[in-house]
Amino acid sequence: MSGRRRNSHFQCQQFTIEQSDCAMKVTTDASVFGAFVPVENAKTILDIGTGTGILSLFAAQRSLATIDAIEIEPNAAQQATLNAKNSPWPERINVITNDVRDYANQCPTRYDVIITNPPFFTESTQNPDTQKSLARHNAHFPLHDLLGVTQQLLATQGTAWILLPLEEANSCISRAANFGLTLKRHVLIRTSKQHNPHVAMIALEHQQIDNQNNAEVPTEIFTVYTQHPYLSDESAALFRDYYTKIKQA
Repeated sequence: MSGRRRNSHFQCQQFTIEQSDCAMKVTTDASVFGAFVPVENAKTILDIGTGTGILSLFAAQRSLATIDAIEIEPNAAQQATLNAKNSPWPERINVITNDVRDYANQCPTRYDVIITNPPFFTESTQNPDTQKSLARHNAHFPLHDLLGVTQQLLATQGTAWILLPLEEANSCISRAANFGLTLKRHVLIRTSKQHNPHVAMIALEHQQIDNQNNAEVPTEIFTVYTQHPYLSDESAALFRDYYTKIKQA
């Protein structure tokens, strides 16, 4: 990974992410996702399950949006709050300790962009560590709940971006219509050209009454490395304003 890791820190050019109290640490996939999602024109952004706050911080650097970052796990929420406070954009990132399902029933805001890297393991044995289980297993927050709150909280012309492993992403896409949502973009991430894709970035939007969104959405491929640790051209361009070091062959 081309960002610098030192102990519990993930160092970027404009901010530092402390992650010692978070079950899910910063990953390459999350970094790609945070840098890839188009947020430049958004006025309001919701980050569901913010964890360390990485997606909110990436979004804050590229936008002027007000960002609500919601996190159910108290230690992670506290970590995200400190990371936001110590960033250049503390006045624009609001960390909320709550269950997003409760929040959706109380919140009058409808967001231009929703970003989330939700719990994704479905059938695997759950971790006995409650904090890690909340972060990793969707038994606590199944996909139909995610789609439900997305339908509630997404603005009429808004876009929700979700990062998921391939099987869960396909399931999410197939269920979206039941919640009045439709696929807008479908981007697969692979480590290199020698690897198969392993996760997907999917963008959902509200179905329009006058347009049932029946056109097939092409699948895009994003390649992270030419050969680890050397970034592909598209990764280098994505991370140039974030990472402290860029390695290319």
